[in-house]
Amino acid sequence: MNPRRVLVSLRDPNDPMSRQELRCFADSAGIPDLEIAYASAGQLDDRLLDEAGLLFFGGSGAYSVLDTHPWVLNMLDRLVETVDRRIPAWASCFGFQGLSLALGGEVNRDDARQELGAFAVDLTEAAAADPLFAGLPRTLDVQLGHHDHVDRLPSGVTLLATGRKIHNQAFKVDNAPFWAAQFHPELRKATTIERWNYYRGHYSGDPAEAERIDRVMEESPDTETAQSIMRRFVAWVDTNPRR
Repeated sequence: MNPRRVLVSLRDPNDPMSRQELRCFADSAGIPDLEIAYASAGQLDDRLLDEAGLLFFGGSGAYSVLDTHPWVLNMLDRLVETVDRRIPAWASCFGFQGLSLALGGEVNRDDARQELGAFAVDLTEAAAADPLFAGLPRTLDVQLGHHDHVDRLPSGVTLLATGRKIHNQAFKVDNAPFWAAQFHPELRKATTIERWNYYRGHYSGDPAEAERIDRVMEESPDTETAQSIMRRFVAWVDTNPRR
């Protein structure tokens, strides 16, 4: 049996954005047959970790890593297990926050510091030697959409990107093939707008604020360069298969 390549969805199975997210990861990573497994439905289990050759952990939209739902707590444990098993993995947004929390970092919610749309991040010196980030522009436009943010990184990770509003934007776990980012390299401008339109009531109950975000998103740049990180990740996995 070939190792499975799976998006671990952190959305409800009936959330249409879970299928949109699958398409975004499949397209940006170049994996047309990417599977999906729902953590909220108990599908993030021993069998999946045993058979996985590559895992993506995505965003959530309706949930926070600070929630105490049993499936969220299980996800945190499974993220640690993914690190311990050295399963090649990438985590975006909610997955980034969850991994940070699971490894001992600090995550907080601050609606005044939410980021929605395209923003610039700065790559660190360490990024120049990282197989996923090396050779990218020192300042990179990325897609963002979050309330929660990582205030303190866990120990045992290397910071790869910083932001002007939210400092901690990307890292790699030391001695494990697990990368994570607050931003969404799997998204581009059109898919970010599509997702914003679906979750807009979750992010803002103020019509004037929603209209402001509409304008910001329409005027924002596309982020094709950041999308290349996903294919770089897959290329790295293909040349460094799980042992």
